[in-house]
Amino acid sequence: MRIVHLSVCRKFSRGQINQLHYEYSASQKLEGVEWKTLGYHTEATESQFIKRIPAFFRPLFLRNLYGWLVALRLSKEYDILIMRHMTFDPFALIFAPFVSNRISVHHSKEVEELKLVKAGWRGRLASLFEQHTGRVAVKNTKMILGVTEEIAKYEKETRAPNKPVAVYSNGIDVVSIKKLKDARETHEVHAAFICGNFSSWHGLDKLIQAVDDDPLSFEDIPLFIHLIGHLSPLQLKEIRSTERRAKVFRAYGVMDFSSYSTILEKCDFGLASLALERKQLGEASTLKIREMLALGLPVYSGHRDIALSNDYRWSRIVDKVDLRDLHEFGVSMKEISRCDVRSESSIFIDKLQIMKDAIEVFRKL
Repeated sequence: MRIVHLSVCRKFSRGQINQLHYEYSASQKLEGVEWKTLGYHTEATESQFIKRIPAFFRPLFLRNLYGWLVALRLSKEYDILIMRHMTFDPFALIFAPFVSNRISVHHSKEVEELKLVKAGWRGRLASLFEQHTGRVAVKNTKMILGVTEEIAKYEKETRAPNKPVAVYSNGIDVVSIKKLKDARETHEVHAAFICGNFSSWHGLDKLIQAVDDDPLSFEDIPLFIHLIGHLSPLQLKEIRSTERRAKVFRAYGVMDFSSYSTILEKCDFGLASLALERKQLGEASTLKIREMLALGLPVYSGHRDIALSNDYRWSRIVDKVDLRDLHEFGVSMKEISRCDVRSESSIFIDKLQIMKDAIEVFRKL
């Protein structure tokens, strides 16, 4: 079997590049199957599996046209073409019916997410356009893949009730990630919140509110929350606006892993998104969670993930963010070793196994 996974966008985020890298790395270990990972975006790159879109096709919409032209070529060379869904894409109306071996993969409920990604009328218009172009794209796919079961079912129910669905979750190459050193403090709790941008669905505002709502002093609940990623000027103002907030939150801005790994070494746990319901989602499959677990860092989350459960001693899923609960979780995690978190979670986050499971699904097509 020959499989190719194609992703086309304006600019891949660091997380998306990492995800493609993990898949590429795992594909080298597959036996009896050829799996090619291929990405195109507008930025210059030296990667083996990410290429630059030619200059003529880099403007808005033309990127999607180029994606379909590449898809048409690849569909003749491979048995299965996995293609990341391109949103509000007019060319889907033309090309989707002609790529018969295409499997569509979805990372969100696109119609809902576009309303948040683009503010005001632009978001509403993009969402409305996606309702129509996305329906055509999904109706003409061979199968629907979602990074979570919730997303896969949503695409099937709203766009193509007769299509088979499966889950192709995010995963990592656990071996390529080194376990964190252990520099945890005895009498203080430290937590890391890592985001490219602290968008509304990450729920920073919920953490701020939890700090404000608790009557106990910082000395009673010695908790530090390290914010790694881009904060807007308004967010920076908010976390510094009271003495209590300024004691709890530490803002670092955008950093690479080599720079913030020393911060993580003293952390008792990492925070996942706390307001995913704002994207009309109840579960996710995020790379951030998987990387934290591979590092040996327990996770505190506001949503379900196939890698997390309240049955696991190294994770906690909550409906409401509470400062004392955060502190208590951090204290309890001091007893859990980095090695235990990493080894016990590996079965849920290993990309190679996820790909093997997907291949078995494809064989049944």
